[in-house]
Amino acid sequence: MSMLAASPELSFTELRDSLGMTDGNLTTHIRTLQQEGYISVAKTYQNNRPLTTCSLTASGRKAFTGYINLLEQIVRQNKSK
Repeated sequence: MSMLAASPELSFTELRDSLGMTDGNLTTHIRTLQQEGYISVAKTYQNNRPLTTCSLTASGRKAFTGYINLLEQIVRQNKSK
């Protein structure tokens, strides 16, 4: 989610290689995030080869922002201790 929040769109290969995940593991994560409505997946062709790209949906961006805000709140609370 953080990688997609920082980029308008990333290919399956970019995500896989950056995260060091297997194809199957990444596919499972993508499917779960897509089912929750957090990412959209587009399947096209580039140079006669399949190209799968992912991007955050508005709902995904909102959920990720909420998660970041929660983490920031936890950090602030622990700094004051």
